[in-house]
Amino acid sequence: MKHRILSAALALTMALSLFSSASAAEVQRHEVPVTLTVVNTERKISVTVPAALPVSLVDGDVVTATNAAITNQAQTGSIRVTGVSVLPAEYAIGDYTNFSGGRGTIALSLNGCPTRGEGPLALEADGFPAIPAGRSLAIQYDAKVAPEEKPDAVTAATVVFTIAAAE
Repeated sequence: MKHRILSAALALTMALSLFSSASAAEVQRHEVPVTLTVVNTERKISVTVPAALPVSLVDGDVVTATNAAITNQAQTGSIRVTGVSVLPAEYAIGDYTNFSGGRGTIALSLNGCPTRGEGPLALEADGFPAIPAGRSLAIQYDAKVAPEEKPDAVTAATVVFTIAAAE
């Protein structure tokens, strides 16, 4: 008797398992939309900065370029110079306002913002205003130099411009 009940239970289990696989053979199709959202949190900028800021000593007088500029190459949007740093190379960076004239020293003033030593300049807003698309900002610079000897095409210092999109 036990075997009959067990056999009947197994037969019922097999029948139910066939029923489940038959219902699993049904196919359902669901369409799920893909929503695309584009968020531009950064604006691409295109800018040209001077390749060099040449300084020459001609009979003791300092001569600098008159055509240096930062150009906003973008078709839309303004950019702004947010930082300018002057770093030493072959020469030490001096204080432009109180230039001591120590040998091997150079001091710069860029758009009215003088060096106080190496590092960032204190930027004046009117010296570095926003530059609209397709426009340029002239870089008017001057230098004070105390050469060690007769230098010829040495990299006296490095100027680093930091530029960002204007708000």
